Amino acid sequence: MIYLTAIFIYLLTLTGIGIYKSRHVKTQEDFTVAGRTLSPWIMVCTMLAVWIGTGSIVGNAGKTYEVGMAAFFLPMGTFVGMILLSFIATRARNIEALSVPEIIGRRYGPSARLLAVIALVVAYMVIVSYQFNAGGMVLEVITGKKEKVALHPGDTLTKNQVGKGYFQYQPPENWTGTAQIKFQVRDRQTNDWSETPETVTVKVVPPTEIIKTNKDLKNSLKELKETIQQAKTVHVGWASAHQFGGASPTLRELKNTIAIKQNTYTRVIIEGCDAGFKKGHQIYRLAEVPKQGLTYLHEPVLTAHRATIIAALFIIAYTMLAGLMSLAFADIVTGIIITTTLLIAFPVLLAKAGGFSGMAAAFAAMADRPDHMKLLGVFSPADYINFLLPVFLLVMGDANQYQRIFAGKSAKGARTAVIVMVFLALLIEELIIAEAWFAASLTPDPENGRYVLIYAARHFMPLAIGIIFMITVVGIIISTADSFLLVPATTFIKDIYLNYINPKAPEKRIVFMSRLMVLTFGIIAWLVSLAFTTSTTVFQKAMYAFTIYGSAVTPCLVAALFWKRATTAGAISSILAGTATTLLWEEIIKVHLPAEVAKLDAVLPAITLSVICLIVVSLCTKHQHRTADKPWPPAGEQ
Repeated sequence: MIYLTAIFIYLLTLTGIGIYKSRHVKTQEDFTVAGRTLSPWIMVCTMLAVWIGTGSIVGNAGKTYEVGMAAFFLPMGTFVGMILLSFIATRARNIEALSVPEIIGRRYGPSARLLAVIALVVAYMVIVSYQFNAGGMVLEVITGKKEKVALHPGDTLTKNQVGKGYFQYQPPENWTGTAQIKFQVRDRQTNDWSETPETVTVKVVPPTEIIKTNKDLKNSLKELKETIQQAKTVHVGWASAHQFGGASPTLRELKNTIAIKQNTYTRVIIEGCDAGFKKGHQIYRLAEVPKQGLTYLHEPVLTAHRATIIAALFIIAYTMLAGLMSLAFADIVTGIIITTTLLIAFPVLLAKAGGFSGMAAAFAAMADRPDHMKLLGVFSPADYINFLLPVFLLVMGDANQYQRIFAGKSAKGARTAVIVMVFLALLIEELIIAEAWFAASLTPDPENGRYVLIYAARHFMPLAIGIIFMITVVGIIISTADSFLLVPATTFIKDIYLNYINPKAPEKRIVFMSRLMVLTFGIIAWLVSLAFTTSTTVFQKAMYAFTIYGSAVTPCLVAALFWKRATTAGAISSILAGTATTLLWEEIIKVHLPAEVAKLDAVLPAITLSVICLIVVSLCTKHQHRTADKPWPPAGEQ
């Protein structure tokens, strides 16, 4: 309860700032770029608060839990991108624009501007959606769980209870072996229960065997899928059958086989049985539960769905109040809290972990993390490309950073702020990774490692520090979500509404429409968050969104500022190539490629094709003699 009270006070403080600053919002520039009044100090705080978001505090921290020390390389894309952005800042600020698509439109015309708007909105809706999800995660963790409810044969479960992981199994202490949970499934057409029960198998193994067991499961599943494709059969060959005791499992049985270490528990998530049912439908009935251990239901006090709605409502309402005017000044508080809290938490968590020697001993005892004390040799070359390039591309073209640059009092102040950000962002990102690494050595159970820093704040920090750290997490999520929500609204008003719908709209109307678009895009982002709730991790969502934007917008934006030979046709082809490659890569293109090439995510092929199209098409089309600091001429003057 004390965590909720502290967060509530923090949110009230932010609301007070928003209400106070909303009185100063009179024009579009006030709402969009804070009247271009930000000093370098305020710019640093707001740039830091918007950049250190869920992708860092949840995404990078979660990746650190998986890979260990090697995660220290993850911020390198940010570091290099910020260095290059510092050289762009002065030229960008001198343009006096309000949005990134406006710069693109001035240089390449309305068609390129419209495509940039579409790419930006798609990417930023994904980013805002997982900020909503993360806000829900925090509220769900803070409010805690209900009492465990033991389950018995005949008990029924809903689609939501199973899909969200509230259905769980915990083996006896120090026990190893195979446990089976059998259940009947409701038929969607007849509403009857299936006669033959389905089975979830839980293989409980010693820590020293978990890596091999999971590898065997993965290989068997891969072999079975290949067999189905090639021979149109539902059984694997003798090798996989031998690994699992002589039986030949079906694809569903393999998917419903879970391997865990002894003295841990697992969420029981059932594959392939819930299509067509709604969340509240009771579609599973237990037929048999293991005699060893406890099969139970462990639901949160506040479900992730409701928690996400609460987070989304606050973020949308707060953004609507005063736009960047409120965000920038609230970010002063958030930026200071982020830096101070992470610096304090560093020695606390390191001491709790027993220093580096204690961490090494802990990881060795877990047995399933042999590389967590290694810096090199963990990531493959493809991993470095997949993890670093999307972030680098986003930094170079991020509309949030440019919006802060546009809001600066002067070009010199903007460049100073970005230079400071180069080193401050690196420090904060590395602190987050270091603290997630320390906490990982204290968290053997992967179920608690999904949100490792949130878990660490509750269990490994003194109460006062834990409260401040939890406030920091909430502040990071809100600041980033607000900013990524404000940008699409700003972009729509400047690049669509004032260009095509109501060019002569008065300032009051523009501010009203800006708030309305914040609400509209907030609802869209919430709908997107529903699709992403369980499908992918925050880290994967972040990489996908960064790739869409970075490959579509960043090349033609940088060319608009620095390459005079770039043309409209080159920019349009670049945006289309980057976007199309990203959207089609996983499902359509990648499946037809050799295994080594298929290790790459969409980012390298997308940015490669985008840049090639920009250069080749520009060189093959007529030079236009236009620059980004002058508006695109009306149709009759072109």
